[in-house]
This record gives sequence, C-alpha cells and structure tokens, in this order.
Amino acid sequence: MKKILVLILASTFSLSACGGFLGSKNVADNTEAPNKDYDTVNGSIKVGHHANVGDLSTVNGSVKVATDSSVGDADTVNGSVVFAENVTAKSAETVNGSVKLGANCKIEENVETVNGSVTANAGCEIGGDFKTVNGKLKAIHASIEGNVKTVNGNIILLDGTVVSGDIIIKKNKSFFNKSNGKKPKVVIGKNVKIKGDLEFNRPVDLYVHDTADVDTGVENVEVHSFSGDDSPF
Repeated sequence: MKKILVLILASTFSLSACGGFLGSKNVADNTEAPNKDYDTVNGSIKVGHHANVGDLSTVNGSVKVATDSSVGDADTVNGSVVFAENVTAKSAETVNGSVKLGANCKIEENVETVNGSVTANAGCEIGGDFKTVNGKLKAIHASIEGNVKTVNGNIILLDGTVVSGDIIIKKNKSFFNKSNGKKPKVVIGKNVKIKGDLEFNRPVDLYVHDTADVDTGVENVEVHSFSGDDSPF
C-alpha cells in the first residue's frame, strides 16, 4: 500500500503540478516495456493483450489488464483492479473497490482491498495474503500461499482451493464500522485444503464439505457439515 499512500499525497498538490499524472492511460497490445511505469491521479489505466510493463498506479480510477500480460504492482485507491486470464503481476491492491482475477493469474505478493470483494478464479496462484476488511473473499480452485483475512466479510473457498496460511477473521474494533451482530460465513468447499489454522476472533458460521481437509477444532464457531454439490451460500 506504500505507493497508494504516495499517490494520495500527490493528489493534494495543485493540478497544474501534476502534469502527466492527469487523465487515463492506455497501453497498447504487445507493448514490451518492463521498466516503464504508468501513473495517474484522475483516470483509469488499461493494459492491452500480451504486454509486459512495470507498475500501474492511480488514485481515482480502475486498473484493468488484458489477457496474457505481465505487470508490476497494480494499485488504486478509488476503483477496481481487474485482471483477465493468464495475467502475471507482483501485487494487486485497492482501498475502495473490488479485485477480480481471471483464470490462471499469478500474483507474486498480496491481493487485497479494504472496502470491496476479492475474487480469484480457477488456476490462480497467489504468493502472499488474500484479504479485505469489508467485503467477500472468494477463491475457486486457487492456490494461496499466505493468509486469508477479513473482518466483516464472508470467505468462500471452493473446488480444491489450497491455502498454505491461516484463515483469519479479526474482531471489529471500529466504532464507525459495526456489523450489527451479523456473523461472517466461512465456506470450506469440496476438496479444499487448509494447511494453516482457523483463527476466528468473533462468532462465525463455518460450513465444511465432507471432503475438505481442515481442522475445525476452534473457538467462536458453529460448524455446519455439507456434502455433494450442495451450496450453503
């Protein structure tokens, strides 16, 4: 999130000082510029197919990367981060918006937001944490090396997803962000494997498929078993 904070500060300066940081940025298909970064303040960044570029950063706008492209850090503050299939990136982060990863994306570090959902589709590989504060986390046949973390959102892990770290739901300590007593839902689906621990710091409804590999001996949880192709969510 360091680059996001830098961009927030940059946006407080005079617009005349921003120069090339204003407006949307479009990167053409097949661009080969791995050391070139693309930054803006008010605008989106779009990367075409089969491109290879550096970091992508904006404040007010989305970041979208087309199929078979490679980028560095992909950051925004107010907007979504959307990767099509087979995208490689160092990280994918936003503050107010969702993060969506197409099939077979490979993210070296974290995939995260604060206010929004995070989705990883089939074949995605995530080298760091997979997290949000207010929103849903969903992974389908994905591999997550770090922790899966939220405060107020649901966690849905399906179709053989493997998590090497922990599943963590933190206690909400914010006066302005109460969840009205509603319990988060955690779904550990068919053939899902959780190598780490379940750490629930508030009451949780836990749904576990009978083929899942997970230790459910934890506090603050009501465990519901399901089987077959039933969908408890």
